Amino acid sequence: MRKEIYGYLAVIAAASMWGIGGSAAKALMNQDITPFLLVKIRLTLAFLLMVAGLFCYNRQLLVIPRREIAYFAVLGTAGMALLQFFYFYTISLTNVATAVFLQYLAPVLMAVYAVLFEKEKLGWQRGSAVGLATLGGLMIMLNAGSTNISLLGLASGLMAAVVMAFNTIYGRRGVRQYHPLTVVTYSFFFAALFWWLASPDAWTAGVIHAGNWWLFMYIAVFATVVPFLLYFTGMRFLSPTNVGVTACLEPVIAAGVAYLTLGEVMGWLQSCGGLLVIAAVILLQTSSEPQAAPTKDKQADIV
Repeated sequence: MRKEIYGYLAVIAAASMWGIGGSAAKALMNQDITPFLLVKIRLTLAFLLMVAGLFCYNRQLLVIPRREIAYFAVLGTAGMALLQFFYFYTISLTNVATAVFLQYLAPVLMAVYAVLFEKEKLGWQRGSAVGLATLGGLMIMLNAGSTNISLLGLASGLMAAVVMAFNTIYGRRGVRQYHPLTVVTYSFFFAALFWWLASPDAWTAGVIHAGNWWLFMYIAVFATVVPFLLYFTGMRFLSPTNVGVTACLEPVIAAGVAYLTLGEVMGWLQSCGGLLVIAAVILLQTSSEPQAAPTKDKQADIV
């Protein structure tokens, strides 16, 4: 039970950092920084920071078997790279609250996957938590003035949900066999490599001013490296459904930060939606329904 508490705390902390980071990203895009450029710089800086840190901390965590290269390549490209892009692209087309809500339809997809393919019994508590979190996110989005969403913005946000669900479900094997530091580092590497190859001209797609680098560094450290480490750590101790619902706190935090820093609308409907998401997370943490037991990772003895 104590490990589950650590898992919840890790995911809550990650959601908080992502919620704040969404507003920082929106501030950059308001300065004509394109989603392509933002994603490329974010992932590249994050990878370089991880490599530098592990080189000083424990170089053994950078070692993986050759047979696992394909696994990490898929996780980094189909998971990390596309998740970053669709999230930021949706923000550029809509607003922070809408982008985060659409992305956090992912717990619904995770729950469906768990029931259909893993034969997991969802139970009324976790089922109710998924419903409350989804309804709360919808209320946050509607109150943010997002009733007129472009078809492209909607499609991009839904793709972010699909990719987030994939990233969580597919990444679970990685964090149960390797240290989260290893998983995150190689995810960043393949995600950054993907965007360097997919958009080689992205540097000419926006103008970077000297003052922007502070925001880029903030996003790389506190909205990428640290929260993804926390998120993958939480995945070691919680089921994908529980991780997804707990991460739904991000819309609550993102809406509050966007209201304070970007002037986006926040009212009673949004506040009620936030309370529903908080209730969903509390319901999960007090649930007596069993979930899959965590597996010790191979690298636990070299940390």
